[in-house]
Amino acid sequence: MFIKTIKITHIFPCLADPEKIRFIAYFDKNVSKILPYLNTVLEGAIYNHLSHTLTIKKEGRLITIHPNKIAAGKILNEKDAKEITEWLKERINYCYENENSIEPSYERRSRLTALDIYKLLPGTNCKKCGELSCLAFAVKLSEEQVNIMKCGTIFSGDFSEKREELLKLLKASGYKVPNVFISK
Repeated sequence: MFIKTIKITHIFPCLADPEKIRFIAYFDKNVSKILPYLNTVLEGAIYNHLSHTLTIKKEGRLITIHPNKIAAGKILNEKDAKEITEWLKERINYCYENENSIEPSYERRSRLTALDIYKLLPGTNCKKCGELSCLAFAVKLSEEQVNIMKCGTIFSGDFSEKREELLKLLKASGYKVPNVFISK
């Protein structure tokens, strides 16, 4: 076992969502050497080799892993914070124990923007999703406030190429996408 403890030291109100919290926690060891392996294992991770940080989205939560600490936001409560640290400890230890069979990735993926999403939406502004425009929907989707499934138009036959590209892009960026919609 590489990491034995992750200690939550600070809990604050979340700046992005006042109903939630943010926290800072510290590892009992420096995890720098594990970050490229986590970058391989965790979908949608954004790795910065120069600053030795790895940022992930997990079910709407934003988590940044530094060599010695974790900073996380949009956390539901203290129990959720503890579950996140346990999950990270398990993932870090998994990577450490399996580093011989995991190809480390030093690739830096970029964050998905609303414009990236908008370019692949139908552009019909049909309002069936409940938003005034496809751009408004793209903004909410990029912030994970809505799910792609709310855009029924993208799932029509007319937009199959855009749909396929958008779903792959969303999945690669860590968004939840039903596998049934992605061809192999």
